[in-house]
Amino acid sequence: MPPSPLRLVVPASTSNLGAGFDALGVAVGQQMEVIWTPSTRTRVRRIGDLAESNLPTGRDPILRGMNRAALLAGKSLQPGSLEVSADFPPGKGLGASGAGMVAGLLLGNRMLRGGMKTPDLLEEAIALEGHPENATAALLGGAHWSIPMEEGGWEHLPMVLHRDLRFLLVFPPYSLETSWSRRALPAKVPFKVAVAQARKVPALLEGLKTLAPNLLAEGLADQLHLPARLRLLAGAQPIIATANKAGALGATLSGAGSAILVLARTGSLRRLEAALQRKVRRLWGKEGRVVLTRPRAQGATFL
Repeated sequence: MPPSPLRLVVPASTSNLGAGFDALGVAVGQQMEVIWTPSTRTRVRRIGDLAESNLPTGRDPILRGMNRAALLAGKSLQPGSLEVSADFPPGKGLGASGAGMVAGLLLGNRMLRGGMKTPDLLEEAIALEGHPENATAALLGGAHWSIPMEEGGWEHLPMVLHRDLRFLLVFPPYSLETSWSRRALPAKVPFKVAVAQARKVPALLEGLKTLAPNLLAEGLADQLHLPARLRLLAGAQPIIATANKAGALGATLSGAGSAILVLARTGSLRRLEAALQRKVRRLWGKEGRVVLTRPRAQGATFL
């Protein structure tokens, strides 16, 4: 019989930073907390920012992760009640689905005394999620560049971030489903665009390490996903323009959107926050939000 209740926290994450599209994930300070308690039937109660989710129980990523762990262990899950809370909204590019998959796999593996180690859990989370960056950040914390290997599987390379790097997240009053966002992407891009994008990778990595503005500007510039997705997001372009004018190190979408990620140094946070708050009020009134956060070193953790 597992301990009752089981409780864990999993960090939110941001991804798709410029040339890091579908490769770079960064854990951030916001987090999901999951409490599992034995019960006569399985149910999910979402509170906090997750209360706005209308996802059916059968598609809940935590339950999907738990069921996958049970299948791999060849055992049945005990019914239980899940209470899930978060201080970040779903459907806005902060990796809620990846965090949920990771939470479910960890819970199921512990409940059933499964033998999956961290690399196994991460491989399964990526398989469930379909892409690596949010699941990797949720499980491992920190920043990682995920590379698919020719022989199969993934290599997750830890990335160095400058200690003074901070983020502001601008949440518009609407969500953007990842599936819709992916359908907007071009099926093909010109060869010269692909070459130009590949050349930006070192600029992004060195920019995140040193906070050199010119390198970050190059590394965050994107032609693969950003132009197509920005067309879906009313107000996103003005927010990015406001951030850059107010002295941000750079601004882009967080994940597939709809949140906008603004990069900054500690000393410029208050000035940037004030400028963004003013712009948000003009665009969306009280419906928009600006949130300060930072990279988070620690990944998913049982409490």
